[in-house]
Amino acid sequence: MGPGTCVSILVQSPWGYLSDRLQTVKKLLLLQFTACLLFSFLLFHLRSFSLLVPTLIGFYAFFLPSFPQLDCLILANSKETGKHFGSYRLWGSLGFAVTALAAGELLAVVGIEWMKVLYQGLMLFSIFLIFLVKDVSPSCKTATSSQFKELLKRREVLYVLIFMALVNTTNKANDAFMGILIRSIGGTEAEVGWAWTTGPLSEIPVFALFGLLLARYNEVVLLALAAGIYALRWFLFAVTGDPDLIIVIQLLHGLSFGLFYMAGVSFIGKIVPPGLRASGQGLLATFGGGLAGIAGSLLGGFLMDHFGPQFLYAASAGLVVVAVMAFNLLVVKRVKPAASKKG
Repeated sequence: MGPGTCVSILVQSPWGYLSDRLQTVKKLLLLQFTACLLFSFLLFHLRSFSLLVPTLIGFYAFFLPSFPQLDCLILANSKETGKHFGSYRLWGSLGFAVTALAAGELLAVVGIEWMKVLYQGLMLFSIFLIFLVKDVSPSCKTATSSQFKELLKRREVLYVLIFMALVNTTNKANDAFMGILIRSIGGTEAEVGWAWTTGPLSEIPVFALFGLLLARYNEVVLLALAAGIYALRWFLFAVTGDPDLIIVIQLLHGLSFGLFYMAGVSFIGKIVPPGLRASGQGLLATFGGGLAGIAGSLLGGFLMDHFGPQFLYAASAGLVVVAVMAFNLLVVKRVKPAASKKG
């Protein structure tokens, strides 16, 4: 699984820039999903680990960039329909939760060897659905490399991306090690499964109500709030010794990951020019997924090995507190110019 985060850093921004240059998301999604389907025929039949790794690298090069591409497509269509981003994105969380439970139960009955049929069937259905989706409207101007460089030079954009990567580092560590935490305090595989199902389900009301939150607060304020909830969540993970309580605490996943993710996508969507909307989401995926994924896995693994899971989550809480303070400083900087203009 390791090459995924490394590949993500290399391919996210180029895919986003290509989408902006060609002014299409739908065609690239068709290419990416078709490539994933073809790679899956090879992946599920390999019997050599040495061949598995390079094949996975090729698979990830098409699979991982599809997520910011989908976000870009949703943002573009939500502006035209008047519906907010969350009303579309909540279906992703629902699909994840339902599939996690249903696939586990199904494969337990028919056998893990049927995994390839399940995956390829879902991928074929996804490709069919993409044909029915409306593509993004062409921008007035085609994106240029100089515009992309100017975007990277904007301090506020860079600061938010770095602070988001800091928070997502702790979330990626949790993705890798929450199961180990639950097992270390006496939990079972079933409780691990329920913890992973509870999290995505808790995102759904947050995504549904995000439009109301955004009407009252700007994205940076919401990023600071979500980061604060992340810190509380990791602290509770660090001090609890009951696996059932971990499942309850996972209800905070929606207000931490869900709110943080939505605010980040919305922030990038607003500050980048129309011609760079896919490039912006690609940058967000590079920092929040690729860099954070590597840091979270490596640093989390080191802390887990040497100090144990409770220390890992306590350290994660402390790291997120730093990001909370940074986001609050950005909020203050934004408020001061607005106040001086009113004065």
